[in-house]
Amino acid sequence: MAGYNMTILEDRTNLFSDIQKFEKLFLKHNDESYRAFELLICIWKKTSLELWELGYWQNYFDCGNIAIRCANLLDNFSVQGKLLNELGWAWMEREYFTEARHHFQESFRKFQLIGDADGQCQSLRYLGVLCHRQRRFGSALKYYRQAIKLLATKGKKAPTHEQIKWAGHEAELHNIMGNLYFKLWDFCTSYRELHLSLNQYRVLGEQFRYYQPGPLLNLGRWHFFQGDYNRARDYYKECQQLSKELHRPDMEAGTLLRMAELAEAEGNKKEALRLAQESHQVSGTEISLVREHAAQFKKRVEGQKKRSVLILLKAVCRQFRDISLAGIDLITHAPLTALRALQHYLNKKLRLKRS
Repeated sequence: MAGYNMTILEDRTNLFSDIQKFEKLFLKHNDESYRAFELLICIWKKTSLELWELGYWQNYFDCGNIAIRCANLLDNFSVQGKLLNELGWAWMEREYFTEARHHFQESFRKFQLIGDADGQCQSLRYLGVLCHRQRRFGSALKYYRQAIKLLATKGKKAPTHEQIKWAGHEAELHNIMGNLYFKLWDFCTSYRELHLSLNQYRVLGEQFRYYQPGPLLNLGRWHFFQGDYNRARDYYKECQQLSKELHRPDMEAGTLLRMAELAEAEGNKKEALRLAQESHQVSGTEISLVREHAAQFKKRVEGQKKRSVLILLKAVCRQFRDISLAGIDLITHAPLTALRALQHYLNKKLRLKRS
């Protein structure tokens, strides 16, 4: 928005001050209240994406929480639904999963009430990603399939001017499905889905360039897991360069950490530590999860991470619990997929024994 430069601290402070000012005008409940609300939401729409993309997530939270408070008072379902999804994703990135789930479920309900299929598709995708991050793969697959069904029934019939939004939904669904099938050892399906996602984003052009690092990083991980380190490095480098151009510190930090893992696998301890340190620096204060993982990686590679027998036992018990819960969830919500995952896993083990 004209007048705000999100890279300047003073402008971000002024942005928050202006949003607070419009909130106060809105709360006066007079003839100007609705106009104040419109201006507040207008400012949010024009600045929130840049705040998020540049990694100023605390500023994003501070401004977004004011916007949703006002939308709740008006019972504006459309604005509420969008804000709930946006803030829910921010909660999820910080691993506050209970808050994120509440936001996504409430968003889906709001969109259902007003018949907004596009919003429902987004909420379902986000719920799927949330379950995926919690290793509830069966629940994730259930939400993804609901989103795919909406895409097939509503998206294909959407007006021409809305088709690009639905195409974006489809590209992202291919990416997250590819990531899910990777976790379920179905590498052929995973590879196909990830390539579909990347190709669709590229066809959609500049407007969706911001989302290309996702499938690029996932394809790098795919090749790394197959032992094809050269192809993995190519994808990682492309993802890193694109993330820099897009000013996406979250993806850049994550990619650097994956590149550190690759260097370690190739026996290059010095390079692994350098990349992990760079990941730690790029993460800054906002991207706490990657920063913590980078710090743990450095300690392990340097041989500083000494664990007692009790700590190791707790880690093994936690891993067993997580795997057990993931298996139960998958069997409950997607039994055929669970059987195929077991088959893929056993085939993988058999191939490793033969080699």
